[in-house]
Amino acid sequence: MKLISYDPYISEMNTHCKEGVRMHKTNRKAVLIGVWIVAMASLVCFGADVVINEIAWAGTAASTSDEWIELYNTTDEAIDLTGWALVFGETTIDLGGEANVTIEAGGYFLLERTDDGTVSDVDADVLYTGSLSNAGVVVELRNAAGEIVDWVDASETGWPAGTSGDEEPPYASMERVDPSSDVADWASNDGRIRNGADVNGDPLNGTPGRENSARISALASPAVELIAPAQEGEVVTGILVIEWSAVDPDGAAEGLAIAIELSLDGGETWIVVVENLANGGSYAWDTTLHPNADQALLRVIAKDGDGYRGMAVSPVLSIRN
Repeated sequence: MKLISYDPYISEMNTHCKEGVRMHKTNRKAVLIGVWIVAMASLVCFGADVVINEIAWAGTAASTSDEWIELYNTTDEAIDLTGWALVFGETTIDLGGEANVTIEAGGYFLLERTDDGTVSDVDADVLYTGSLSNAGVVVELRNAAGEIVDWVDASETGWPAGTSGDEEPPYASMERVDPSSDVADWASNDGRIRNGADVNGDPLNGTPGRENSARISALASPAVELIAPAQEGEVVTGILVIEWSAVDPDGAAEGLAIAIELSLDGGETWIVVVENLANGGSYAWDTTLHPNADQALLRVIAKDGDGYRGMAVSPVLSIRN
């Protein structure tokens, strides 16, 4: 089983997505026919030329009302947004109006709530009024023909990523991991890779107008594959040899530091078995040092010199000694 620091991508044909769009327009509940549930059950349409790329639904440290949204052009050509709209709740934002508004090839399009001070050092492309509920809402991007080309449905399960003011990092935006992927996975801004400042001049935990931290991290994070144990329900006893493979996409594999952690309660809590191991590919684990358990999990974590991490999690194991 192979896992990286983000959910693995799922492939789906664009024709299925288009059918999901048609069904969504008539009955949102029917969207499951054409679209996978991903990123903690947030529904998103795939393969659009312009996508919803980042949402600061909690606002900023300066003001919870300072919300902003970013679109991204995945193509190598400029796209005219005249007649396009972004819709959520009772709010409809006209992206083009009467002007010939374009989003450049590979470019970003920033929507700031109320005024241009929300992101004080990046010019807004559109100002809007209307609030994003912290509990989650459906956000739809519609083209000039009124067709839904991209959406996020966080109305029932809540936002799949991003943080409020009492989480860490606070007021982190919700970032798309790969805007050009067939699947929209989401992650919170990591608080390290950032761009833009709030109305007080303090750094935002987001990347308006720049590549998302989630995308940069996904490309730089080590890829880890757990080789053994690999069988669901395996009963382990005595000395168990844990085997893995870990590679660094932008560095030497031998430069990775390995940690192994154990959960006895199905992933609710974790304890460190060993850390700062060389990336040798195996470790002899003495299971007798831990209580018997029927919902045990192991995870192997690889960390590179830049602080990026990747991990792989085992199937459920039983410890019996």
